[in-house]
Formats: sequence, C-alpha cells, structure tokens
Amino acid sequence: MGFRTPVKRSLLTTGLLALALFLLAASSARAADTVYWANWQGANISFANLAGGGGGELNTTGASAVEINGLAIDSAAGRIYWISTADGKVRFANLSGGGGGELNTLGASASFPVGLAIDPAGGRVYWADAGANKISFANLNGSGGGELSTAGATIEDPLGIAVDPANGRVYWSNGEGTVEIASANLNGTGGGANLNTTGASGAESDGAAIDPVAGRIYWADYVANKISFANLNGTGGGILNTAGATVSGPFGVAVDPTAGRVYWANETAGGISFANTNGTGGGNLSTAGAPAFNLPDFPVLLKTPSPAAAPQASGGPKPGSALSCVQGTWAPDLPQSYLFQAPQTTSFQWLLNGQPIGGATVSPFTASAVGLYSCQSTATNHAGTATQTSVPIPVFKLGKVKRNKKKGTATLSVQVPGAGTLTLSGKQVVKQTRKRSAATAATVKVTVKAKGKAKKKLGKKGKAKVKAKVTFAPLGGIAGSQTKSITLKKKLKR
Repeated sequence: MGFRTPVKRSLLTTGLLALALFLLAASSARAADTVYWANWQGANISFANLAGGGGGELNTTGASAVEINGLAIDSAAGRIYWISTADGKVRFANLSGGGGGELNTLGASASFPVGLAIDPAGGRVYWADAGANKISFANLNGSGGGELSTAGATIEDPLGIAVDPANGRVYWSNGEGTVEIASANLNGTGGGANLNTTGASGAESDGAAIDPVAGRIYWADYVANKISFANLNGTGGGILNTAGATVSGPFGVAVDPTAGRVYWANETAGGISFANTNGTGGGNLSTAGAPAFNLPDFPVLLKTPSPAAAPQASGGPKPGSALSCVQGTWAPDLPQSYLFQAPQTTSFQWLLNGQPIGGATVSPFTASAVGLYSCQSTATNHAGTATQTSVPIPVFKLGKVKRNKKKGTATLSVQVPGAGTLTLSGKQVVKQTRKRSAATAATVKVTVKAKGKAKKKLGKKGKAKVKAKVTFAPLGGIAGSQTKSITLKKKLKR
C-alpha cells in the first residue's frame, strides 16, 4: 500500500502545521497553461507551466492546506478546491491567491478521503472515502452533502475518483482487490458496474481520469510503477508506454485529450511526468521555481480558454447598415479529465479592418464607414486570455454614375474596403469581374452594359432602365451585395 493509506499517512503528520505556515507564500500571477499539484507532507499547493518552468506556490491564505489528498478546479469561478485527510474537510481558495474558505460537508462520509472531483454544472464536489469504502459528495452552494449509492459495483479502498457528468457516471479506482475500476450513476440510483480492465496493471490503482475523445480511463499503479488504461466500452485495457518519463510511486493522473498527454505526480521520486496517449513515450516536466516536492499527488490542469465555435457576423453591406453578431462559444471544463479551461470572464468587440472600434461592444452595431467589419469574442481565465474572430463582412459604397450616351453605357464608381473580387451582374446587364490584391480601400470603376431586352430597347428608344447587382467578396471574407437601378441613355442616329 502507498503513503495514502490511513496507517502510513498518519505517521507523517507530526510537525506539519508549522511547516505549512512557513511555506505559505503569495502566488505569482498565472498567464500560461498550468499544472497544479498538492504536496501532501509539504502542506502546500504548487504549480508549473505545462511548457516547463514558471513554477511557484499557490497562496491558500484563509484555508488549511495540511494533508491535501485531492484537487479540483472550478475555472469559471476562479477557484481551486482540495480535500484533507487530516480532518476530512473540503476547502478552497482563489486561483489568484488567498480568499480561502471551507465547504459545508455535513451529511457526507470523509473518514479518509482520497481524490476530489468536481461537477461545476451539477454544483457538487465528490470524493472517495478509502476508510469507509464510500463515494461522497458536497454541494458547492454550501448546503451540505451525502453519499452516492454504489450498489452493484466493487468499492474497496477507493484511492481516486473521476466524475463524468456528460454520461452521468462516477468512476473510482480501487487500491485493493481484483477490480481496478468501478462505476455508478451520478443521480444516486446505483447502477454500479465493474469495468473490464484485462491487460492493464492494477497492483494498487491510485487516481483516475477519463479521455472522453478516446473513450478511455487512465489510472496510476503505485506499486507496479505503471500508468494503465481501460476502454470505457468494456473491451479491456493495457499499459501506457512511459519510456523517457519517471514513474516512481505515481499518485493521481490528469488527461489532456487535445494535446494527447497523460500527466501524473511521482510521490516517491518527486516530480511531474507525462506520456503521450498514442504510445510514443513521454518525459518529465520542468517545474523550476516551484517548492521542493514532498509527497506530491493529484495533478490537475488549467488551460487558457479553448474556442468551441467562432463568432458569426452578419448585416447589410451599405454604410449605415445594422450589423449583428452571434458571439463565439468556448469549450467547457472537462472535470472527468481533470482538465479545466472554462472562461471566468468573456467580452465582445467590433473590429474595423482588424482594429477595435472604440466603444463598439454591443450587437447590433451601425457600420458608419466603408471597411471590413468583424466581431471578436475574448475569454479569460486564470491561465490566460484567448480570442476568436468572425469572418469579416464588407461594407462598401456605390458612388456616382457617369453615362456615355455615345455608347449607351455607364460607369459606376464603387468604393471597396480592400482586396477582393468585385462583380457586376444582373438579368439585363453584361457581367463584369474586377479583382483587387491591394489591402487598402480604393474606388473601383465598372462599366454597365445592357443586354437582352434592355439592349434592344436602348437601341430602339435610346433609353433603358436596368437593375445592376454589385457584389464584393473580400479576400477571406463573406460576400455582400447591393443593387442599383441605372437608366442607360444612347443618342440615336436620325
């Protein structure tokens, strides 16, 4: 058994409170994709950039950080939660540092909690109670908690938990026995089941995290020093190739499905390591700047907001037109993976030719000048800021018409915003296309020539009215069209 067992862990608590108070320091402002982990014996929460370095210690002022045995983040709220084996309490602090507090867990079992999971949308945190062989929860609104029914599943020394809100399941890793991974319904109706983990290693299964893209659950084998996985469809599992990475008393895992990586904390050797989910091996993360490792556990990932759907701008192409924007959306937290990326704040901005328009932060918006208009959504969380911008739409101006009565044609001036294709068309108008490569605004002239019935009428009566359709398709943008009625005149020979 690992250090997380009640007997072995209880021997390490002497003098930890003084050490914890000594280690508390203000965290630096984060502005990068980050991994956080707890130092069980160090009584602190550390972090480092996923790109390496940039490490530090989170300021947990206001809440005890002794014997942290599980971490989870609510990115939208800007909070990090943890649970302690010292007293079974769930506590929290701001990711920006300080502001700590304690969650009401009345009604829930927490004799020896191991692992903490969060369902922000469901308003709960969950943990495994290794002492009582239970799965417990507490409400984020402070109204207390309870215990989930695990009927039908094996629960024996649970040493990790993964909540899958999308599928309404909770999974846990069993530290003892022959069943490595089991699950039950999140709604409390039981529905317990044991997962087929044939081919995986499970001498002592610690921590669990799900890759929803691959349909896998990963866990650490503390005793065998392996990272294992099983397919959620019940077809068995295997052992992840960790060549190049340290695997020494791994405790707790986190998955980044987009990057294709699994991270874990090495309790006995110290350090945070990773391996690629495609089986090509891994490495060790540089944690320069972070406090010394002291029984690290349960890494969690905080990443800059990730775009889910780009904003979409629409509206008329004439100056004075009202433009509207459907704002972009952002990927939610993946609590089942221990990957947190939801925005804490969002904002909206109109751009003209790629530059922000002062005060233009609402939709609809009136386009007063010729140019390329786009709308931009910005999302920020404690890891950083991300933006996504709509495809631009053009606003262009139809100018004066100059008639050539000798030829029976007309020249139409069109003020366009930049590079793109200008097309003149119409039922009784000869089609004409003009392409521009220059990015600057300019006036382009097109010749309006009659065809069909309009041409015959012009030749017979010396006058014909046509409806010209003018379309401008900006380079990389959405085309806009305007129409203009033009009376062509021609001097007839007598």
